[in-house]
Formats: sequence, structure tokens, C-alpha cells
Amino acid sequence: MSLEFLEIRPRFKKQSTDSIEVLLTDLQSLFDTKQNEIEGSIVHHHATVKIPHDQLHFWSPQLSLSFEASEGKTLIRGLYGPNPNVWLLFMFLYFFMGFVALVLLVIGISRLNLGLTAYILWAVPFVLGGIFVLWFSGKTGKKLGHDQMYQIHDLIKPVVLANAVDYEDW
Repeated sequence: MSLEFLEIRPRFKKQSTDSIEVLLTDLQSLFDTKQNEIEGSIVHHHATVKIPHDQLHFWSPQLSLSFEASEGKTLIRGLYGPNPNVWLLFMFLYFFMGFVALVLLVIGISRLNLGLTAYILWAVPFVLGGIFVLWFSGKTGKKLGHDQMYQIHDLIKPVVLANAVDYEDW
């Protein structure tokens, strides 16, 4: 599992010799036996693994797993990320601040081309600073959820990823 500096939501792709049914049954038994350490849900060939409700905080990660049959084996795709509501909030703020920066730039450059004062351009660095603050807070939140992400990974690894190898789809 790679955790690159610029990667917002770490992901992995593995190929297992176990069937989808065996993996999902093992995962469900993990949810049943480790209820105070991990919880989750399984719908069709998709599973969501979360931290128990009493240990949750704003930056708690969750793991989204999808299982698909491939050449007699099972392809497992995993994606770590924050709660979908947190992710939606951050994406909304990124797009909103980007839109504001674009509008300010268009107005400012238009005023410059008309030979008018373009004091509005002074707001652009503040908006860009806001985008940086948002990015930095996301990185800080990722670090705050780091231990819980490894808690999830360490619990599912012996069950779901025991017979899995890295999958490269070149």
C-alpha cells in the first residue's frame, strides 16, 4: 500500500486465489467477531469497512472494497478515504474557492484591459491561500486518521489479503 505525499485517498489493487464468496464470508465473520475494533457492511460484491462508532472522529477513515472475478481469480480494489460527507465538503470547498478565484481573475483582468483600477486582483492571493489552507488541513486530517487506517488494514489483511498479491494491469 503506497502512501505518497500528494495522494489524497490511498488505494490498492490485489489479486487473490480465493473466490469472491469465500472472501465476503470471511469478511463478514471478521465483522461479527471484532465488533469493538471494526464494523462494516457488505452489499453484493462491495464492502465498506469502518471504525466503530464510539471511536469515530471527524477525520476517521473508512475502507471501500470491491471484489470482481478476473481470470478465475478475484480482483480486490481498496480505497481508503474519509467519510463521504467530509469528502463532499472538501470537494465543494475546493470547487467553490477555485470558482471564486476564476471570477476574481476575470473581473480584474477585464478592468486592467479597460484601463481601470484592478484592486480586486489583490483578493486572488487570499483565495489561493485559502485553497492552500484547505489542502493543508486535509493533509493534517489524513495524519490524524493514519493510525485508524492502519488499524483497519491490519485487521483485514489476514482475512481478505492473506492469499493476495499485487495486481498490475499493464
